[in-house]
Amino acid sequence: MQAKYTEYDIHGKGVPKLHHAEKLEAVLKRLTPKGVYDRLEKTVRRGDPNPNSPCAVNASLAKLSDSDIIELLPTLKKCFPTLRFRISGKFIYGPGDSIDEHTNSNDPSNTLYITYATGESKFSYRHSLDEDLIDTYDVTNGITLRAFEITASEPYTYHKVECKSGYRVSIGLRYVDL
Repeated sequence: MQAKYTEYDIHGKGVPKLHHAEKLEAVLKRLTPKGVYDRLEKTVRRGDPNPNSPCAVNASLAKLSDSDIIELLPTLKKCFPTLRFRISGKFIYGPGDSIDEHTNSNDPSNTLYITYATGESKFSYRHSLDEDLIDTYDVTNGITLRAFEITASEPYTYHKVECKSGYRVSIGLRYVDL
């Protein structure tokens, strides 16, 4: 069966080609059950929102374990054979979890966010605080790819995540296309 996925080319440079989408979907799907989320350490941060911050001030999510990522790496390499990458994010969001608007300006690069969601969740972005946020919704029970550029100075790609229901696995890659 063909895996379904959606791509968002936020920076206009194209989205890296996904090979073997069904293999990636199978691995990510194994990470979405409530039991996986419940066994992980939760991150909860609260403070005054600051969209210009490199890291989200407010966050509620869980980080995948190193062993989960070690299991995922061979699949990522097979699915994106033309990329040289490092993992920059490895999160699971549960119902009601979110991360507020931030820039990641402390780690500039081309970025690919790979998500698998079992419920309603979205990634929102904008390139100026004077603009409205653009909402992009995750495919339910499928993969969503979002490619964009993170810069060290303006214009930034301000972005945030909200998980309304279900569970959302998010893998961030900082990459160079070979």
